[in-house]
Order: sequence, then structure tokens, then C-alpha cells
Amino acid sequence: MKIYVSTALKAKEITGLLTSYGEGGVSFTFIKKTGLKMEFEVAGIEGAAAIDLVKKLIRGTDYGPALYFSVSEV
Repeated sequence: MKIYVSTALKAKEITGLLTSYGEGGVSFTFIKKTGLKMEFEVAGIEGAAAIDLVKKLIRGTDYGPALYFSVSEV
């Protein structure tokens, strides 16, 4: 499955956060960035669970609680 993470700030940090994640057989592969949208291929998790995991990971960073971002399925 593919997801979009949209944000104006911290794109490099979010890309690094997701691509380095590897728990429970879940992995994220960066595909491309278009404007504010970053596209990732997700393996090991589907649908709403994948979106919720990405939101949890971003909010768990020091910048996450103050960052405006959205996560959606492609």
C-alpha cells in the first residue's frame, strides 16, 4: 500500500524517521516528494493501521506535537 505524508516542514526528518523504522515486520520506503506530499510504500501493515502508526511515530518526536501534517492513503 502507499501513503502520503503532507507537511510544509521537517520533510527530511520525517523521511528519515519512517525509512529507519523496522519493528514488527513493518517497513516504509520513500518513493518521491511532490510539493508538500511525500509518498511512501508501506509493507507489513495495511489501511487505517498504517496511517495511525505513521501519525503516532511523527507525534512521538520532539517536533511532532507542534507540527501541522496529514497522512492519507494514496
